[in-house]
Amino acid sequence: QTKPQKQKLDLNRIVEDVLALVRNQASFQNIAIRCELADNIPLVLADADQMRQVVLNIILNAADVMPHGGELRINSQFDSSEKQVRLRISDTGPGIPAEMQDRLFEPFFTTKRTGTGLGLAIAYGIMERHKGQLKVESSPGHGATILVILSTDVETLDE
Repeated sequence: QTKPQKQKLDLNRIVEDVLALVRNQASFQNIAIRCELADNIPLVLADADQMRQVVLNIILNAADVMPHGGELRINSQFDSSEKQVRLRISDTGPGIPAEMQDRLFEPFFTTKRTGTGLGLAIAYGIMERHKGQLKVESSPGHGATILVILSTDVETLDE
């Protein structure tokens, strides 16, 4: 993994770039994409290519768990008290059992018949190098949400 080449960027723009890339792929034909991006999102200091990789890996995972269609919801918000930009990516797939949630970001862990189990592990590593977080919220039968959290606090970012 390469060291992030950080620059000030708009996380909403990253989401729009990734959606433009995947929207016409076959695996997204039966998936409704609902995107609500907040207007007040401050810029974050991050590597644009690596952030695109994070968002892409999460979105592709969501599509994989909805082979017969579903809904992909993406929203962004700024938490001013925590000085964080938060991106929520939710699917209407089968959800993730509690006992698997702790392993979700481990390399080679997968619940799919095909796939390497590296997508979310790579995303997790990228977020760690950005001093950010990836969190999962899910209950079986109710889909899953992956939360991407980046700090807007310059002191934290410059370390």
